[in-house]
Amino acid sequence: MKISLINASPKMGDSNTGFLLDALARHIAAGHALHRHNLGRGKGFPAEILREIAADDAIVLGFPLYVDALPSSLTALLIALEDCLKTESRHDRTVYAIINNGFYEGRQTCIAFEIVQNWCERAGVKFGGGIGQGADETIGILQKKKVPWRVWPFGRTERALIALARTMEEGAPFGIRYLTPAFPKFLFCFLATHFFWHPLAKKNGLHIKTLPKKENILMRTMHDPENL
Repeated sequence: MKISLINASPKMGDSNTGFLLDALARHIAAGHALHRHNLGRGKGFPAEILREIAADDAIVLGFPLYVDALPSSLTALLIALEDCLKTESRHDRTVYAIINNGFYEGRQTCIAFEIVQNWCERAGVKFGGGIGQGADETIGILQKKKVPWRVWPFGRTERALIALARTMEEGAPFGIRYLTPAFPKFLFCFLATHFFWHPLAKKNGLHIKTLPKKENILMRTMHDPENL
């Protein structure tokens, strides 16, 4: 079986999408041909790569959520890939998606899944579902610290990736699984504030105490939206 794993994250270097696809690849049994493609911020793939993807038995689209939808670079790729898929006479190919987002709730990816499903119908391929993963920045933090997937808080994500790998090998539909990490939302908000947003502000020369209050931002926006 030939499988294409497409990393459509625009982020350069390590990405949360990449971590998820790497974990999936480790669970795909030996003997299957894996083709890895990184879209990055490029304008797409050359024609020979598009033909290679179109000829594979399964395609996995991995990407981060952008305004509840797909990154524009992935949208452009799908438009180009659609023509290649339509030229093939076979209809047994299945497309899966692994969509990660910074919200706590994995269900935030539901609209993006609908977009992928609609594209599959237009391109004449089967929609296999996939995984909608919430709190993806936590994945990046833990993976860079070499924390195994099987331990808290992403054990359920690894189990879902294992199940997805087995389902792909059978060419069967997986359905959609929306996942959140195994810790409460208030803890996620605390970690995001103190270990992501505050360090990011400091990195950009800002001090926490000088950041405008939430109410002030709202009032300024109401009077003059261009202030933001």
